Amino acid sequence: MKRSGRGRGRAAIALPVAALALSLPFIASPSASASTHPHPVSIEKKQETLDKIAGRITEGLSESDRARIPGFTDIEVDPLHNSLRLHWKGDPPQRVRRILAHLPKGVRASVLPARYSKADLHAARARLLRGGRPADLHIAGTSVPLRITSIGPAVDGSGLRIGYDEDRGAGRSDRMDPLTSAARQDRSSAVKAATDRLTGVRTTVAYQPLSVDLSSRQEDDTPWHGGAALRNPGGGVCSSAFSVKTSDGRYELSAAYHCDGRGGVWHTYWGGRLIGTTDSAQRLASDDALGISLPSGQSAGRLYDGPANETDGYSKPVTGWGHNNVGDYVCTDGANSGVHCGVQISATDIGVTGANGVYRPDTDLAYATSSTKDHIAAANGDSGGPVFAGVNNYTSDEARGMITALDRTVTCPSSEYVLDSGVRTPWCVQGVYFVPIFQTLQDMHWTLVTQ
Repeated sequence: MKRSGRGRGRAAIALPVAALALSLPFIASPSASASTHPHPVSIEKKQETLDKIAGRITEGLSESDRARIPGFTDIEVDPLHNSLRLHWKGDPPQRVRRILAHLPKGVRASVLPARYSKADLHAARARLLRGGRPADLHIAGTSVPLRITSIGPAVDGSGLRIGYDEDRGAGRSDRMDPLTSAARQDRSSAVKAATDRLTGVRTTVAYQPLSVDLSSRQEDDTPWHGGAALRNPGGGVCSSAFSVKTSDGRYELSAAYHCDGRGGVWHTYWGGRLIGTTDSAQRLASDDALGISLPSGQSAGRLYDGPANETDGYSKPVTGWGHNNVGDYVCTDGANSGVHCGVQISATDIGVTGANGVYRPDTDLAYATSSTKDHIAAANGDSGGPVFAGVNNYTSDEARGMITALDRTVTCPSSEYVLDSGVRTPWCVQGVYFVPIFQTLQDMHWTLVTQ
């Protein structure tokens, strides 16, 4: 068996809260990464344990629905240091205190006071929305409205993090910042003043051009797999996501809505084999998800693994799905650039606008770390590709989401093979936004196909 990415990853505390502190640094940004890494299997086991504890604390709720827990702000897991970091407005309830007082041996936890709860920040975010999508920002001195490209609660509960750019229309954005550094600083200050006033909370703003959505393992066949290269109805390339079953029991293959918002016929990237057609009743723009109706009626609960030039058909079973926590390590599985593991979730519960102008209210964001292959998380052509966590010693996959957009574009390193590089110039990204699988399954009334 080749090594091409198949096996890679890819203590009681004292209360009250005021006395708690975390002495170790916590990874929560693309620039923060560990200099050393334990064996991937060790990380996997620790993460499984930490996620189970986090699930008990959050009552099994999704990233967004955790706003229903009074006082809860966010939770971070740190598999490298076998610890949890809990952000809470006020004192955690007795239920949570009991969990933290009876942690498994070797697990540490900290509780840090938050300025705002997740519910507070959800309410503040709603003040920037009109009809379920971000409203335009009108700033003095600008000839056109500014566009909100992302809105998400800060992990530590300090306020909202907001991205913006100049509104060039759906599918259009400036690849280079049109303003000088000083002018951009002034513009961002004006945006912050406006968003502070409109939301009623502290905001942090940053120039963030509209996400250019990721669009491409070659020649799949029935039963159809996730992580395969698709030729979409418009002739472009995208990635298949997961096999799903609809509410009326039909097997379909999921993909990204933005790869085909119109409906049409899908084929394999190599060979042009017919896969199926877009199911007009199984599409949801806000989740960037659609179902492909399959003439064969068969889809496999498996994901292709390894690099984009892997041709032996190696795949792994999908065993189920899980919620996401800040600090979790996941793998991205885009058909155009292959699998990249050691990608770490830096934020959850973010609203982001895609290149098609559609606002996606529930996404999570993960960045490549020092242990990620080529230090990138994906490439153009990976849209719709699965995001998963390795389980069972990385012999199987736990579904976590579908790639929808990107952050931090970089030049692809020479060592990075990109499947369609002979057709167009490839570009890579360090960060990916993905819609949590729970959200998609719930909204689409789908059941994940597993093995």
